Amino acid sequence: MVSIFNWIGRKIAGKKIDRIKNALDYADIKTDPYSFLGKNVFFGFLLTFVASLSTWLIWHNLYYTLFALSITPILFYLAITTFISMLSDQRANFVEETLPDALLLMSANLRSGLPTDEAIILSSRPEFGFLAEKINLAGKKISTGVPFEDAFCEITKGVNSNLLRKTVEIIIEGMKSGGELSTILESTSENIRDNKIIQKEIRSVILVYAIFIFIAAVVTAPMLYAISTHLAETLSKLSKEISITFMMSKSPTLSLKPTEISGGFLMIFAYVNLIITSTFGSFMVSLITKGNEKYGIRYIPIFVLISLVLFYIIRIIVGAFFGAIKI
Repeated sequence: MVSIFNWIGRKIAGKKIDRIKNALDYADIKTDPYSFLGKNVFFGFLLTFVASLSTWLIWHNLYYTLFALSITPILFYLAITTFISMLSDQRANFVEETLPDALLLMSANLRSGLPTDEAIILSSRPEFGFLAEKINLAGKKISTGVPFEDAFCEITKGVNSNLLRKTVEIIIEGMKSGGELSTILESTSENIRDNKIIQKEIRSVILVYAIFIFIAAVVTAPMLYAISTHLAETLSKLSKEISITFMMSKSPTLSLKPTEISGGFLMIFAYVNLIITSTFGSFMVSLITKGNEKYGIRYIPIFVLISLVLFYIIRIIVGAFFGAIKI
């Protein structure tokens, strides 16, 4: 099966395999990129077939089946790419959080009189995780005679972090300009910490917007849909009763027709809109709080569940409140 997946991946990938390989490296997924691509293509087609067949067997509707046939591979592709991107961002965030401490440790080692290569190698503490491996590799390359610029650039490989790349570029440019390495490392670390503090302050200020979006998408929307659907169902029943009454009396002055919108359609419409609203609300909250909408995927089940439960509860309350009205 592995060879089959590898063959499928090689037939599909072409020149795009480098992008897939880089994405897997950033996400720390140690697997062959061709096999990874072939496996996901195979399971994507299998999932699409199962979803389309299940839709046809349940509803026997050609349009629903075509919709499932078209939307399933798109959702599968988005799920895989988003998962890889989130793993990549998770590693990058960890590296960015530990980077100031690593730079300060390098600076302290250099000020204590250690050579550059030993100062960098001794800075590769286990608590720095993946960053420690890159720092250790850079120090070993410097000790073998590799120029500092080339060896230090090794730290950026395997991490999709603009902050790390810019930090390394600043340190290298500072060294080329004749600056003292320990001073450059210390000042760069302080600047990173200051930027992190500013970002946290900004997020705390705009947290009120995230709360407003949460209330609008998860609380207010179910309330409005619950009241409107109950009102629409009530008016639909009233219009049917009034129409029958006037038809029996054969009144020529007024003709009322019952609405053709059923209660079941209104409920489906409300459920679909609540799911869509909760989904986009989770993306907006994630974009405001974390600066990246991809993390909103983890909020989608919570937002949707709360929204649907509130919708159901409010419909019960509204129905009980107007229960005295007999139609």
